[in-house]
Order: sequence, then C-alpha cells, then structure tokens
Amino acid sequence: MHITITPSDHSFPCEADETVLQAAMRADLMIPYGCRNGACGTCKGKIVSGTVDYGPYQKTTLSEDEKLVGLALFCCARPQTDLVIEVREVRRAGDIQIRRLPCRIESIAKPASDVAIVRLKLPANERLQFLAGQYIDFLLKDGKRRSFSLAVPPHADDLLELHIRHVPGGFFSDPLFTQYKGREILRFEGPLGAFYLREDSDKPIIFVAGGTGFAPIKAVIEHALHHDIQKIRPMVL
Repeated sequence: MHITITPSDHSFPCEADETVLQAAMRADLMIPYGCRNGACGTCKGKIVSGTVDYGPYQKTTLSEDEKLVGLALFCCARPQTDLVIEVREVRRAGDIQIRRLPCRIESIAKPASDVAIVRLKLPANERLQFLAGQYIDFLLKDGKRRSFSLAVPPHADDLLELHIRHVPGGFFSDPLFTQYKGREILRFEGPLGAFYLREDSDKPIIFVAGGTGFAPIKAVIEHALHHDIQKIRPMVL
C-alpha cells in the first residue's frame, strides 16, 4: 500500500503491520507525534481518501464525530487501502513543539573515569519528537539549566541517551558522578537547538568531534545510515 501526504505530495510505502506514523518515519518523512499510543492527539490528521483500521486509541482523544469528518490518529491508524492524508510535516526545528517532560534515569554507564553514558526513560504514554542532533535542557533547582545533546536518532528513541563529562564541582555532573545510582526522577525541556541534518541538500559533510561532543554527531550519522542518506551525501568523521 502507498500513502501520499498532501499538500507536500510526498509518497511512501506502508507494510500491512505498520501504522501511518511508522511507515512515514521509515521513509524519513516526519509528521508530528507526542506519545505514539493514541493518547495525546498530536498526530491527528485528515484522511482525504482511503480507509484505515483506527487501531487502539483513547476515546477522549478521537471522537466519533471527528472520525466521521475524516480525522484519524496516525500513530495508531493502519491503512487498509492506499491513502491520501492531510497532515503537517516536520522538516525544521521550529516545526516541533518544545515540551517539558519528566524522565527517569534508566542506566548510568562509565566508559571512562570522567564520562557517563546516561539513558533516560520517559513515562509510558510519552515520546519525545526531535531531529537528529538536537539537545535537551535539564531543569534543576533555583532555575538552573544544564544542556546535553541527544546521542540517539529519532527512530531509536525508546531510551534517550546522553554523553556527559564530569566537571568537578559541576551543578549537575558532580552529583551524577558522586551520588546518582539510577532511577532518579528528573525534568527536562526540549527538543532544542539548530544543529541538525539539513536533508534538502546533497552537499558532502565533514564531521569533527572531540570528547562528549561526539553525541549529536553520533545521532546524525546513525540517522543518515538508517535512511541511506550517506549514499547521496558523502560523509567523513
């Protein structure tokens, strides 16, 4: 089956067991989402033609009246025929809603004495939409913030990964290295930042990274490999 997005006229295939959102992400076409389980309504769009299995979703998020006028939740809906849908695409950082979310530290690994790989888990009904290379701000006491780049690409967002260097006396990194054991609850804001892959270009890329500055570049490269972008844009790290 094929899905076409209007007004962009982008078209992509969809397997029988895929939702519209899953198929779009596999084709590197981003549409808005927030939870991926039919709870938030961020991915709601219009079916211009075709039919879908609406899938499991919360009735308060998509009413029967909305379904009658062609609306569906694309994180849950599975095509039963070829589809034409009307939905806004996400191609720039400004297209994504900046949110404040809680998270739990799932694991802390230390590949070096002064570097931690921290993996964060969001609540079960939440997912963070972001572009490869963006960062988040931890919201700390007294209004302080600490910024860290996401080291994973959007398609691998089950756990958010950060690479954090220990700064002795650092407001966040010091307790991370000396007190945190995992399971701590934190709050963050994101996604933020304008360092992300511009996919409307075919120019080659040279990446230069040192230390934990590798994190956003890792995300961009993994995104490029996942979507075979490196085949048309030579990339050197």
